[in-house]
Amino acid sequence: KARTISVTFPTATNSWKLARETEGGELKLAETKLGEELDSSKAAGAGSPFSSASFSDVVVGVAPEVAGLDKATVVNVETFDGFSYTIKVGAKTNENYFLTVAVAGNFTKERTPGKDEKPEDKAKLDKEFAEKLKKLEEKLAQEKAFEPWTFLASAWTVDSVLKERAQLMAEKKEDKKEEKPSDDGAPVVPPV
Repeated sequence: KARTISVTFPTATNSWKLARETEGGELKLAETKLGEELDSSKAAGAGSPFSSASFSDVVVGVAPEVAGLDKATVVNVETFDGFSYTIKVGAKTNENYFLTVAVAGNFTKERTPGKDEKPEDKAKLDKEFAEKLKKLEEKLAQEKAFEPWTFLASAWTVDSVLKERAQLMAEKKEDKKEEKPSDDGAPVVPPV
């Protein structure tokens, strides 16, 4: 349920941010530069980052500079249900990347009743809202348990998100002049 996905590379010009207005909506490039056009098929892989994450191992006692986490690529994902994930991706070793995860939650604590809401509907909707909020807070607590660890994550889990900005853009079409046939049907060869 990613609302925004941003990747900040050590080389700033490679960085990018994608956003969508609605769940399942089209991802759009935030801060488009002149001449850039997002290729939606290339961006699709980044649209559900870490949705089927696979961790190969937990690494204990590795120094950030050894794991490449001192100069990490930072992936930020904000979801429609109020979660905010910060994933630091370090060096690649064999077919795995070192990474860490931090998570925060920003949930609406009170429900705004509808304009013409009946008292019996209000009680039901308040109860549903409270149950949903409780589930979100439980999920947050569960996911915060991952924060102290450094993981080795499989490359296929991470590579779809680690595309540089230029790799997400549509290829520029060069204006090619069509060869027009001459009166005798042979193509005209432009002068050299």
